[in-house]
Order: sequence, then structure tokens, then C-alpha cells
Amino acid sequence: MFEGASTLSVDAKGRIAIPTRYRDSLVESSGGHLHITRHFQEDCLLLFPEAEWVAFRERVAAWPMSASWQKRIVLSNAMALEMDTSSGRILLSPDLREASRMGKDAFLLGNGSHFELWDKQVYAAKEAQAREQPLPDALNNFVF
Repeated sequence: MFEGASTLSVDAKGRIAIPTRYRDSLVESSGGHLHITRHFQEDCLLLFPEAEWVAFRERVAAWPMSASWQKRIVLSNAMALEMDTSSGRILLSPDLREASRMGKDAFLLGNGSHFELWDKQVYAAKEAQAREQPLPDALNNFVF
């Protein structure tokens, strides 16, 4: 389970360093073989260890024709990545950086089986917007 948030720098070549706390797990579970793609609705990228990607890809491939554009966005933009196991860096393609509006500061969110990778300013704006909205009905009776 990946959890937590980290601010990362995107270097001039489009590389980010995966935080140290995740590296061993990613190397152990997938040998550093990762997959990245676009989210079908949000301006972020989805980053998966290989085994999690395979399961996710199968679920996406089974989506109905009514979701053909969403399927196309996810599957057509997917790329295999090799994490540099010594530095923990991965290279984000120019196309994926452009699609996610990625600048120099990124925000990596552990999301259970995978990560979301956001431009830090885009994420902050989306979070602020979400906080202004009323709670979804499913959370009305939620108690901590």
C-alpha cells in the first residue's frame, strides 16, 4: 500500500526522483519496472508498479464502448518505465508532462496500489475547489 504525499522537483530533462521510502518496495515488487499513463478525467498521471498495472490495464480494457474515449486516453498514453535503482529517478515524457500541465514542482500521492503524480499548483487549485464544495452524500454520516 502506497500512502502519503511528497513534493518533488522535475529537472530540466523531465526526471523525478521517487522518494526513498517507496524505492525498496518498488524494486522488490517489480524490479523497478513501472508504468505511467494519463488519468482519464483529471490533469494528473497514474504511476503503477508493473503487477498493479497489468491488473489495472485488464480492468480498463474491459470497459464498455460507451467509455471508449476514456479507455483510449488511459491505454494509448501508457508507457513502461525503468526506475534507475541507484538514484530512484524516472523520466517523464514531454507528452505526459504537457498533458498533466507538469511544471517544475510535482506532488506525488500514494493511492494504495499506485501513485498519482500532479503538478503542485494544479493539485492545490483542485484541492481548494473540492474543499469549497458540499460533502458528497456518502460522507454525510462519516465519523472519525
